[in-house]
Amino acid sequence: MKARRLLELWEPPQGYRLASAMATTYELQADFLEEDLLPVALDLRLPAARGREFRLELERALQDTEVSVFFHPGRYQAGLRRSPRIDLVPIPEGRYPKLHAKVAMLRFVSPAAPEPISQVVRLVVGSANLTSPGFRSNIEVGAAIDDAPGATAEAATAVRDAVSWLEGLVGETTEQVTRQLRDIKAVFKNRPAPRRVEQLRFVGLPSKAGFPPLASRGDRVSRVTISSPFWPAGDDLSDVATALRRLCGGDWKIVRLIGPADLDEKGRARPAIPAGLVRALLTAGASVEVAAADPGYGCSAAAEDDEGEFDEVADRRAPKADGQRSLHAKALLVEGSKQTRLAIGSFNLTRKGMGLVSSSNAEAGLMWALPKKDAAGLTAVLSFGTAWRKVTRAPEDFVVEPTPFDGDEGGGWPTFIVSLRARRDELVLEGDAAEWPPEVVIRMRDIRARLLDREEWFDAWTVGAPSDAHGFFQATNPLRASWIEPLPEADRGAWPALPDLEAEVTWGELTAVVPVVFEDKHLFPVAESRSREDEQSLIAWFLGLRTTGESEDGGFGHSIDPVKGAQESPSLTGDILSYLVRDFVHALPGIRNRLADAGMTETGLRAALLGHRSPVELAREALRARREPQPGRPQKTAVATAFQLAELHRLLQCVPLPELADGVTESLRAQAVAEVGALLAEAAADLPDQDRTAIVRSYLDMHRGTP
Repeated sequence: MKARRLLELWEPPQGYRLASAMATTYELQADFLEEDLLPVALDLRLPAARGREFRLELERALQDTEVSVFFHPGRYQAGLRRSPRIDLVPIPEGRYPKLHAKVAMLRFVSPAAPEPISQVVRLVVGSANLTSPGFRSNIEVGAAIDDAPGATAEAATAVRDAVSWLEGLVGETTEQVTRQLRDIKAVFKNRPAPRRVEQLRFVGLPSKAGFPPLASRGDRVSRVTISSPFWPAGDDLSDVATALRRLCGGDWKIVRLIGPADLDEKGRARPAIPAGLVRALLTAGASVEVAAADPGYGCSAAAEDDEGEFDEVADRRAPKADGQRSLHAKALLVEGSKQTRLAIGSFNLTRKGMGLVSSSNAEAGLMWALPKKDAAGLTAVLSFGTAWRKVTRAPEDFVVEPTPFDGDEGGGWPTFIVSLRARRDELVLEGDAAEWPPEVVIRMRDIRARLLDREEWFDAWTVGAPSDAHGFFQATNPLRASWIEPLPEADRGAWPALPDLEAEVTWGELTAVVPVVFEDKHLFPVAESRSREDEQSLIAWFLGLRTTGESEDGGFGHSIDPVKGAQESPSLTGDILSYLVRDFVHALPGIRNRLADAGMTETGLRAALLGHRSPVELAREALRARREPQPGRPQKTAVATAFQLAELHRLLQCVPLPELADGVTESLRAQAVAEVGALLAEAAADLPDQDRTAIVRSYLDMHRGTP
């Protein structure tokens, strides 16, 4: 096994781009996900310290990338989360098993060969939460397995078992998750692989079969090594020792335990391990040795970049060098006479973590089983322990009792909310009528108000108990920003009110901050603008002329800040219709290339075809320019407008598009063609009923039939 930094496990293979990411985590630090982890997976060039430039690069990449993260709500840290394109989905305990697994399913696509058979599906699994300590400073363990063209059967089986486990756990929680699972399954369907689990397997809990055996039949276990930051609670831990011995085939000689480093009452370094567990293992016939995790393990000085440009900013690739790493790695190493087995993942050595009770956590990991002669790489995984001390007298002389774990923080979670979704101008709620309290108040800030710590909230939404107390119900509320209404007209348009990425939910005396999942992501611009982009602006964009401000460095600004800069000055030739039509014709190859390059995901293809910068939006603006003439713009004729729409209609019918699973590509094409066709019908109705327009009508009929 090769040691790598955990961030590197998310790096795309050479020549590939990230198209989809689904991940589970117990603790979630949302701004770490946006500013540290996803930039690695998306292979971004700019660091987060570049402010607005970084945000624009990130949002552009996310336009064609689907990201869904499932988390335990009691351990959610929103931070300065900013992107509406990332779905954060809480998995509350009760409706689901307690989510403790740390799994990521990453789908990578090669632009040179985008078909499913050539794609890579990667499983990343280990002990690290999606937090900065998890990926930067803790002692963690993790691994990545690729199901790629030419992969071994065992690698493919592990990845596919992980996808099945994830689907069984979260189901089709959101429309985006449904699409992501569909696209991954399309890869598996196009690249069949025989099932094989002899040397490598995925371990997912809860499972009817429980935790898999740690020793093969007939193999005598000589030594068991366990690393865990948390341990079982209680005075009598004999049930845990008995279950562990059973997993090891009923026989063992030495059991080694690695716990977090701590100090006893005399100031001596000791591992934090329950003395009761040591005593139970001794009673079960094992010779017990203990060690503390080395807090300085893996620490090295952070290398400065060549030019020193970011010396004052934490280098995202370097570990902290403070010599104080906390143990968070979970691993079980079982050395037998024939085989060595290593299990790594999220499972602590607790009853729920190991699946020893009916109310087990949702846990995940990998298990290797190699011949003893080939297992040196497996044993090296647990090299972060200090010197072993054999327990030769009272266990209390060798260990320190762990600090009791009080459970999840926070004052409760609104499990009666099934989903909370948002569009640009409204909230959509799905609730469980049977659990709904008498009154629930939902409040949402303007997103800039949260980031700048201002008390500017949309009007509160009070939802009473539904009349029918059975099943699920849905409610919708428009977002109204009353605080803007008294402002002068100039100030009102300076910073348009935008929905935040989270809402505050209050019921009784409890309050929780709930992430919001956004619908219609394809309609979100990369950068907000104070005014809509008209026909000429869209044509210029397809010609490759980028809007002023979309590439500027705005310090610590972000893409939700409307583009700053002077109002565009009217061109001396901006009102000449022939120039507009000429530019439109020259922009058609740009539209074609944009459609050909986009679309690794349904969201990306939808944005390219139907989004705010798309041929459909250009068609709408072309007709709007005819219906609502503006000063300084060409006076559109019916013939020119019909010509533009006919060309867009024809382009959409014949342009090559990336092939997505289950006929999605042709479905989206048909939707775009229908929308432009309806606009073309409107434009054709304005054509004068004269003989000289017969040739125009013949031209239109050539490509689409009678308008």
